[in-house]
Amino acid sequence: MFFTQCLLLTLMCIAFNLPFVESADMNTRNWLYHNLTDTNEYVKYLRPVNDSYQTVEVGFRFDPFIHELDYINQELQLRGTMGMTWNDFRLSWNPDDYDDLHYIELSLNEIWQPELILYERMSKNNDESFQTETDIVKVYNTGKVDWVTIASTRTYCSINVDKFPKDEHTCDVTFTTWLHEDNEQKLHILGNMDSCEFEHLTWRLKFTDHGGNDPLYRCDHYLKNQSYVRYIATLERLDPKFSMYTLVAPNILVSGLSVFTICFPRGDNTGPAFGMMCLLALIIQLGTLYQVLPDTAFSEVCKSIATLSIVVAVETVFSVINMGIEDDSYIISKMTNFRLFILKKRDSLRNRRKKNEYNLFSNSKDPPTASSDTNTNSEPQNINSEIPAVVKKEDGSTRTQYVIQNLSWFNIKTVVAFVFLVAIAWINFDMLISLNNY
Repeated sequence: MFFTQCLLLTLMCIAFNLPFVESADMNTRNWLYHNLTDTNEYVKYLRPVNDSYQTVEVGFRFDPFIHELDYINQELQLRGTMGMTWNDFRLSWNPDDYDDLHYIELSLNEIWQPELILYERMSKNNDESFQTETDIVKVYNTGKVDWVTIASTRTYCSINVDKFPKDEHTCDVTFTTWLHEDNEQKLHILGNMDSCEFEHLTWRLKFTDHGGNDPLYRCDHYLKNQSYVRYIATLERLDPKFSMYTLVAPNILVSGLSVFTICFPRGDNTGPAFGMMCLLALIIQLGTLYQVLPDTAFSEVCKSIATLSIVVAVETVFSVINMGIEDDSYIISKMTNFRLFILKKRDSLRNRRKKNEYNLFSNSKDPPTASSDTNTNSEPQNINSEIPAVVKKEDGSTRTQYVIQNLSWFNIKTVVAFVFLVAIAWINFDMLISLNNY
C-alpha cells in the first residue's frame, strides 16, 4: 500500500513539473535569441570577420533530384537539395550559461548570409532563377551556421540537336558572387561529390562538379577574381530508338510510297491527290520537329525531311503533267521539235566558227608554205559541205526522230520513276548512315 502511494505521488510530481521544465527551456531560448540578434550589437550587413582582410569560408553543395529540359527556351530546370555552411563568431555562446543549450533555430533574414547568385540565370532577377523553399538556419554554440533547404534553378543551356534523336547536351550550372571577391568570400564544395546519374521523363542526367581551377570570367574585368562553384550537367536521351521509329521510319515509308504517284494511268487525277497526301504528311512531320526543337536548330533529320519534301513536290508536279496528257503523239512531236531546234543551233554555231577561221586565214599576211595544200587563189570551200549529213532511215526519218517516235510515254514515266526512287533511297540511306555513326 505504501509503495503504491509513493508511486502515484511520484507520477503526479512528474506530471506537474513537465510544464515548468518546458517553460524554462523556452525562456532560455528566448533569452539566447534576443542576445544573439540584438540590433545594437549585431549588424547583419557586415561580414563575420575581425579583420577586413580575413576571408569567410563558405561551403556549398547542390544535389538535384529532378530536372526538366525546355527545348524551345533553351532552359534547364533543376530541383534538389542545397546545403550551405559558414562560421559567424558573433553567434557563438557558452552552453553552460544557457542551460546546456547547444543550438538554436534562427531566420536567415536576421543574420549575415553569404552572397550567392546563379551565373547562367535566365532572368535579370536572381530570385526567379534561383529559389529556396525555407529560410530557417540552425546555429550552433561554436558559431557554425547550417542552412539546408530545397532549391530550384533555371539555367541557360546551349542546345545542339544536329544529332537528333541521339543528341546530348552539356550545361554549366555556376554559383558565384557579385559583390565579394575571392579573398573576401571563398566558395568551395562540401565533401567529395561523386558523379550522380538519375532518370526523369525521357532524359538521363549526369551531374558532376567541375574540378578545374581555370578562371571562369576571362572576359569580365570585374568578375575575374570572384569565387565560384561550378557543376556540369550532361543530358542524354533514354531511348533514342523510340524517336527514330516514330519520326524516321514514317518518313522513309511515306517517301517510298510517293513514287507511285507517277505510275498512275494517264489522265487519272488519283496521282496528284496521292502525291499531295504524301507531301502533306512530310510537311506535318517537319512542322512537328520545329515545334519540339528550338528555332535555331536544324538537325540532320530535318534536313532529310526537307529534301524529301522537295522531291515529293516535284513528283506531284510530274503527276499533274501526266494527268493532262491525252495523246503520246503530242509529247513526241514536242520532243522532236526540241531536238531539231538544238541541232539547228549547233550547226549554225559550227558554220559561224568555220567562217571566222577562213576570214582570219584570208586576211593573214604570211605567205603560204610549200607544204601547204591550200591554194590562196582558189575560192573558199563550202563550209556546209563539211557538216556530216544526218543519217536517214528507210521511211525518211532521222535516227533521233526514229528513237523518239518509238519511245512511249510509259517508258518515259518508268525512267522518271526510277530516277526519283534512286534519289529518295539515297536520301534515306544517307540519313540512316549519319544517325548510326553518332
